[in-house]
Amino acid sequence: MRVTSMVPDMQYDIQQSQQTLNTALQQVASGLRVNQLSDDPSASANMVSSLATSASVDQYTTNDTAATSLMQTADSAFSSLVTSLNSAITIGTEGANSTENTSNRQALASQLQGILTDVIGQANTTYQGAYIFGGSATTTPPFVAASTTYTSANGSAASPLSAATALTAGSVTSISDATTGQTMVFKAKAGNTIATLQAAIASAVSAGTLSAGTTATINASEQLQIGSAGGIVVSSNDAVLGSMSAVSGTSVANAYAYVGNSNINTVQVGDSMNIATNVPGNTVFTLGANVLGSLSGLISALQGGNTTSIGNATTAVSTAVNYVAEQRVPLDNNITQLNSQESFLSQEKVTLTTQQTSLVGINLAEASSNLSQAELDNNAALAAAAKAMPNSLLTYLQQ
Repeated sequence: MRVTSMVPDMQYDIQQSQQTLNTALQQVASGLRVNQLSDDPSASANMVSSLATSASVDQYTTNDTAATSLMQTADSAFSSLVTSLNSAITIGTEGANSTENTSNRQALASQLQGILTDVIGQANTTYQGAYIFGGSATTTPPFVAASTTYTSANGSAASPLSAATALTAGSVTSISDATTGQTMVFKAKAGNTIATLQAAIASAVSAGTLSAGTTATINASEQLQIGSAGGIVVSSNDAVLGSMSAVSGTSVANAYAYVGNSNINTVQVGDSMNIATNVPGNTVFTLGANVLGSLSGLISALQGGNTTSIGNATTAVSTAVNYVAEQRVPLDNNITQLNSQESFLSQEKVTLTTQQTSLVGINLAEASSNLSQAELDNNAALAAAAKAMPNSLLTYLQQ
């Protein structure tokens, strides 16, 4: 008679029931139906994709929140700017009144100088340490006080500069003009000399980029000297010239120049959605109606005392108010877009969370029921094995 051992079958049954029990325990503990790839390969693959999308949504949400805060700061600066300009209009209107005397107009001019200082503060507004109206140049103030004369650090009787002195290829020298509100940027090429820079400055004057009378000469100390009848700010990274510094005593009252750039910064808040987060300061404060120029002009008119000039200068400030309002519109529209996108991203996060739960989550009531059944099945398998395993070959032969 052939006797077949029941041990392998019993061992297999115990292993299967124990595995089912372990799975049930893990599902109850984790709240997940899928805890490893082999639990459900298809659901696991979909889960990986969904988690990647969630990570993108989280990043977009972070970008959106940061951009909204930055742009709200800029919008607040716009609001303060409009208030300042309206105050300037009130002062100008008062100053244009023929009954005002010279002393009163001087007092009004002083008040307006305080307003101009406030406006410069608004133009140099920062958000978390970054200047928001400097384009992509966010580490230094975009608006600085202007002077009439700048000289190079290098150049002396012992080591004179001349028109024939070669400049460093690739170096950049810039001149920002407070009157025109524009900046001339000169990038030296191989073979360029100071004479080349002088010619470029003359061309910029002819084009209206720089004020009439702006020149570059070699002074008595044999340094490069750049001067203007109005206010300018000069900078250079050319090692041949050295740094350009304003000559003491040549600062121009109520004159400020823009030294930022015209770059538009953007932030990604969706797979194919980028939002502009800034308005370059030159666009707002010096180009177009030239906010700073109009305020400076009104101050000069009040100091001069001519009612017609004061009236015209006040009209220029009124024009500047309207111009600022136009520049503010795109910013406000972008803030509205960001708010809408934030709502969309919030809903998208809820949708993805629901999707992930359906892919790998489990109903806890069902999981608890499965655990109870797995425990019963495992206990039954162990009980059956306990009865069957002690039987030996002799037991079967006796039967």
